[in-house]
Amino acid sequence: MFLYSGPHAVFEAHRETLAALGDPLHLGADPGLASLYDAALLGLMWSTLTGWLHGTALVGAEKTPATEFTPIAIRWLGTVNRFLTAYAPQVDAGRYPGDDATVDVQIAAIDHLIHAAEARGLDNALPELLKATMERARATGHGGDSYASVIEVLRNPAGER
Repeated sequence: MFLYSGPHAVFEAHRETLAALGDPLHLGADPGLASLYDAALLGLMWSTLTGWLHGTALVGAEKTPATEFTPIAIRWLGTVNRFLTAYAPQVDAGRYPGDDATVDVQIAAIDHLIHAAEARGLDNALPELLKATMERARATGHGGDSYASVIEVLRNPAGER
């Protein structure tokens, strides 16, 4: 996938040539959109890979090889995909019905991860960061909302109203 932005007519005029490089995707007329999407997608990649590495280290502490854990992790990403699909309209609407695993439920669940990793001597910086972010969401009134509500503290880290 190659990301492009800028005048759509220019993109269309060169689509065939661009397709020789890979899957061309035009994101809009704003010339900075491709760069912005690139940064956002890299953030998603690094977060996902680091989560996978933390999980791999966790099961690896019990002698499970990464090659054994990875197919199950990939299968789990299908579930994550469904969450992304369900949460996108909530984010756009700014409404986060708590009809699935709420922020409060996720905070309880991440405590299990933190405990399991701590018991095995692993670095818990990533899960502790995630928990702190969830706790900030709860503190701003989103404990009973879906996990998608965490975007509110990401959008407004100072908690300004």
